[in-house]
Amino acid sequence: MRFLIALEQTAEGRACRLMKHFLSTFFSLALLCALTLPATPADITDRMLATVNGQLITESDVLWALALDPELQPLDLSLENKKAMLEQLIDQKMLDLEAEKIPQNEPSEEEISAYINNELIKRFGSEAAFRERLQKVGLEQVELHDIARHRIEILKYVEFRFRSFVLVKPEEIERYYRDVALPRMRNRGGNVRSLEEMRAEIEGLLTNEKVNAELDRFFDETRQQAQVVRLARW
Repeated sequence: MRFLIALEQTAEGRACRLMKHFLSTFFSLALLCALTLPATPADITDRMLATVNGQLITESDVLWALALDPELQPLDLSLENKKAMLEQLIDQKMLDLEAEKIPQNEPSEEEISAYINNELIKRFGSEAAFRERLQKVGLEQVELHDIARHRIEILKYVEFRFRSFVLVKPEEIERYYRDVALPRMRNRGGNVRSLEEMRAEIEGLLTNEKVNAELDRFFDETRQQAQVVRLARW
């Protein structure tokens, strides 16, 4: 302690006091700048919107899902669309959690690449248009890969859990052709296709309707049991 007091009484000591004052001022200014400068994107915490059985859904998840919807042209990030997409993601998360309970093969890299190319890029018309959408919402390749992987897992689960048990009877196909398809073609005044020409197409359409009905029942039942916690208000 005596040594420090003696040092401050010399010219060298005065220089030390000036240096300490300078450093103190410098760090104070640096702290002030850090507090007043706008945050960069990397500094912003992703907004947490909801959890489904403990699994988090963030605002980025909502924005990315909207950007990956080719039917949404142009990209509309309105509050109404974000609210609707959040509800879809809650349902999707419940389906994903159920899919994890059943052993199934992990999607291969080939399957993931095929999904991105055929179900996403192709439906946007060009890769340039697709990449532009990703850039608008900050969706990087790593996150895109993960989204594609989860979607394939869900599609496999739906195929296993619902579609494989759906049965469309011949009389249902015939009735749809007679009551819906045939009048529609006649009203349009175009070529009237035969039942045999449309059989496979009608069967696929009716299969999808039945799968969607089963999914609606699944979501109604699962939502009653799931722990869905809303973490933020729009």
